[in-house]
Amino acid sequence: MNYTLEDVKKFILEFTELEYQFGIGFYDISITDEEWKALVIKLKNCYSIGFGYYSIINTIRDESRMTLKRFNNNKNNLKKRRLFLIRKYENPKFGEGIYKTDSNVIFSCFLGSDVEMGAEVYPTNVSVGIVNGDLKIISSRELDFEKRRNEEVIEWVYNKRSNVYTEDITIKKDGTLVETLRIIEPEHPTWIADYNEG
Repeated sequence: MNYTLEDVKKFILEFTELEYQFGIGFYDISITDEEWKALVIKLKNCYSIGFGYYSIINTIRDESRMTLKRFNNNKNNLKKRRLFLIRKYENPKFGEGIYKTDSNVIFSCFLGSDVEMGAEVYPTNVSVGIVNGDLKIISSRELDFEKRRNEEVIEWVYNKRSNVYTEDITIKKDGTLVETLRIIEPEHPTWIADYNEG
């Protein structure tokens, strides 16, 4: 199926809403077990089964930890991640851990933080692919903060201690940039330059 950048935008906005609801719902006693399980299933469905994060989404909540104080603290500290930018690439190269994915196209989606960081910027690059005909998150990279701090460049890296890296659920090469959808301009010169590139 041919997905447009607008399709990917809709998918990611639905994902960030589910992710936020999951984050604040973890301590919310007003959510029934059935509602919680339904939310978890929807969130897990955003990920390719091969992506390691899929397996650590906790379906069980500890009732002894579901206090009003924890709920309020969590709600006050969490925010829904913003989607800044989507780039579509053709002919990417995937690591061996990414399977059943259409290898002709990938979408890089640049997301903000889920906590307050000061300036609105994107520290995460989530890769969306087409798995069995559906859009799925297949990999995720983080900003190399050392390079950003020392060289004022934005570069994406995997944490070598994570299961993502060890299972090779990686994007070896993005491929050829063919299309860009700019959504929200970031608030820092280094990110603005990256945002307007290509």
